[in-house]
Amino acid sequence: MPPRRSEKRLDRLLRVRALQLDMKRAEEIAAAERVDTVTELARRIDRLAFEAQPRAGLSSGLSLAATAHYRDRLAGSQAEANRRARVAEEMLETARKATLSAGRDHGAIEKLRDRARGLKAQDEMRKASDAPTPRRPWHDPCSD
Repeated sequence: MPPRRSEKRLDRLLRVRALQLDMKRAEEIAAAERVDTVTELARRIDRLAFEAQPRAGLSSGLSLAATAHYRDRLAGSQAEANRRARVAEEMLETARKATLSAGRDHGAIEKLRDRARGLKAQDEMRKASDAPTPRRPWHDPCSD
């Protein structure tokens, strides 16, 4: 038979686990927002690089050199944005795993608490069934 645990202690543990689960969910949401932000930045850099392509009709060598320099800088920015996106996705995956783990911990405490309440109810039912029945005086309807 599993050891008896205090119902107050289990309720306190459940509140703590619920807070931890909420915090992990908040971290997961923040990580997802970070992924969205970094991905949007990478898309904007892609658009800028596409718009900075050399165009027909540009006759100035200086303009071509400036465009090449700008595209080189955008390529560096794009590489950094891609790296940040990978890191953000890894952090999101880590946050999801932490949320799942916190959910499992919360569920385990809920099960322990429910089991403790069930055992307590069984004990009370056993005590009630073992208690002596109250004696009722017999009143014969004809004895008056």
